[in-house]
Amino acid sequence: MTTPTPGLAARYYTDGEVFAAEMDQVFARSWVMVGHVSQVAEPGTVITARVGDESVLVANDAGELRAMFNVCQHRGHELVAAETARLDRITCPYHAWTYGLDGRLLHARGEDVGDVCVPGVRLETLGGFVFVNLAAGAAGLGATAPGVNDELLARVPDAPRRVLSARRTHEVRANWKVVVENYNECYHCPNVHKWFTSGVVAPGSYRIASGGSVIRHAADRPGQPPAWTGDGGDSTGTGAPEATGTGNGADAGSRTGGRAGDGYRAFFVWPVSAIQSYPGQVVNTFRWVPLAVDRTLLIREWWFDTPDLTEAQSRLVSDDWENTVAEDFGIVESVQRGVASRGYTPGPLIEDPSGVCGVHSENSVRHLQDLLLESLGGAG
Repeated sequence: MTTPTPGLAARYYTDGEVFAAEMDQVFARSWVMVGHVSQVAEPGTVITARVGDESVLVANDAGELRAMFNVCQHRGHELVAAETARLDRITCPYHAWTYGLDGRLLHARGEDVGDVCVPGVRLETLGGFVFVNLAAGAAGLGATAPGVNDELLARVPDAPRRVLSARRTHEVRANWKVVVENYNECYHCPNVHKWFTSGVVAPGSYRIASGGSVIRHAADRPGQPPAWTGDGGDSTGTGAPEATGTGNGADAGSRTGGRAGDGYRAFFVWPVSAIQSYPGQVVNTFRWVPLAVDRTLLIREWWFDTPDLTEAQSRLVSDDWENTVAEDFGIVESVQRGVASRGYTPGPLIEDPSGVCGVHSENSVRHLQDLLLESLGGAG
């Protein structure tokens, strides 16, 4: 029998120097979800988002999506303060230097300052969701999250055409890894998330498989069809055709067939992005933004056919927030206080030797911690 090994030392969750190293070694080199193509579908539309300790903007430049650092090349002021905007050019609020949506400086109030351009950021999409990477030489998103695009589209074929219908945010008083580790294990689900394990998934079927930068969650739908699916079909009015698993061996849920959108699937892409499909082709996402060593912003978003929620969709969004998401706030904040305690020594993680974990194991937590240590190298 393999001797259980402990998790990460407490300093990885409490040390400001580790947090600073993560900004350089993790967030400046990883693919991070910042939105959806529907938010920048029209020429001139712009969104902004935090990626680690940086601000990035994404703009539709005459039909082409471009991402760049959100910083004026004159004196460093942020170019766009709003989360969304409609612009034909970008004018810095500080000294009115003006840039095109491709990042090139158009004029500096009449001064000749030479060729100036805001540094670009790599941008790719996955199932309609926009990801960026600050590292020019990083592997592509398709190589980082192999198979996820096809698996998501097999379940929700119209995911790229969805729109933002609801958003909830909350600042959690915990390190981003505490929050992400909690999301990626269901060891606590039967004890904590009664609504989720009775209304969204059949808990005994829950499986989590980790591989590379992706952690895949899968579960069957409960015996009683969730209320928001009506007759058990899709809840979006898309009339999606029947579909089966993709056959990707890394997909913990590929063994579960049925029509498109059946069951529960989630695709977590290291370090802080998750796309979920609830029964009935309901698409929702999690984004986590590290604010400080002990502060994390949660962004929870729902993507339906129209920006206006039906009564059933509105009830689902509220139930999910109140009965699952909010249940984790106190948990992760208690963990953050605990790992800072003089009395805390990391205990052993419970690992299933098969490598695929359910509600009785934490293999995925070990995988996350290995990814962190690999990213930090000697920097941590």
